[in-house]
Amino acid sequence: MSAYDLEQLIHLWTTEKLTAEQTIGQLLLQLQLLSGRVGELERRLEELRRAEANVPKKRSV
Repeated sequence: MSAYDLEQLIHLWTTEKLTAEQTIGQLLLQLQLLSGRVGELERRLEELRRAEANVPKKRSV
């Protein structure tokens, strides 16, 4: 099942083209997508922090 983008979902719901149950299902799909994206960003941030911690500091002269 594909998820509508948020703007389209809001439009469909406000124009009563989706039931409350369908809207909730779509919101859960959106939440699942966002959760995956946030998890990926957190993983990348941790990788960057580790890489930064391993870079020697420049000494001031």
